[in-house]
Amino acid sequence: MTVRIGKAIDPLMSNTDPLPFVPILTVMPDYGMAPFLWLVDHPDQNGVGLMQCDGTSWDPSYPISEGLWRTFADWAIAFDRTRFYDENYDADAWDWLAFHARGLQLARRLKEEVGDAYRVVYDKPCEDPNHRLDERREILADDTLIPLPSWLDPDPDPPRLCQRIVSGGQTGADRGALDFAIKHGYTHGGWAPPGRAAEDGLIPLKYQLIALAEGGYRERTRRNVEGSDATLIVNLGELDGGTRETLVFAQELGKPHRVVQLDLGVSAETVADIVAWLRRHDVKTLNVAGPRESKRPGIQRLTVELLEAADTAIGSA
Repeated sequence: MTVRIGKAIDPLMSNTDPLPFVPILTVMPDYGMAPFLWLVDHPDQNGVGLMQCDGTSWDPSYPISEGLWRTFADWAIAFDRTRFYDENYDADAWDWLAFHARGLQLARRLKEEVGDAYRVVYDKPCEDPNHRLDERREILADDTLIPLPSWLDPDPDPPRLCQRIVSGGQTGADRGALDFAIKHGYTHGGWAPPGRAAEDGLIPLKYQLIALAEGGYRERTRRNVEGSDATLIVNLGELDGGTRETLVFAQELGKPHRVVQLDLGVSAETVADIVAWLRRHDVKTLNVAGPRESKRPGIQRLTVELLEAADTAIGSA
């Protein structure tokens, strides 16, 4: 179950707020009869509150119309049936970006129905590897999304390489970086070519990348360099093709960059150099790039190995 616990830290829930308390409806799917709507009806109440609606049947006491309940139920049942913790769960086939887009659309419809009688909040479930990214947002009457702090007590994070890892999603170094991010709890993202194209077909949906509407691999590469604090280029052999192009973009845009040659494997000296470089530039969003797997077999595994070694080093420093 993903029901949130912990002390409420939402400043709008403060007892010192001079405005009258407005009950809060939180949209968040969970397991077991596909619950999806929760209510906080008192300023001293913690977490997302009590469950109000699930996907089994509609009740006239629900704070939403039957028609909206039906669409919410379909959305929540899809989540409930996915079984993210099952060994047969296919992460490649589950589209978190589309799921949240639909959820936010339904939350906006809910706000239209309830008006000023309730605040409406959309809360990502923790099954999403990117749940910490825009985790909790309030939908206002004018459709504006307002970020809210998590319900959970904030714990100091251990030292990290960065806050977010991005790549273009190609086989090889790109996917090695994304696999590392998902495995170790880093938020991830980046731009992908139109249609999520890659050398092996389509970039799997588990990688939460945004596909460009137009442009190709070159534009994808430029956008990822431009939108990051720094770019780490992981390479084997000659620096050529799109990997060299990444370096050129970083130089032209004046972005911090590092080229790491792993022909002899991952060394302690290389790891120490990367950690020092990341700290020196105070990197929050790290773009990781390199050759595709077909050109440099083994580069995906080496990228994961490099980032894991650096993560361990920075955590034990």
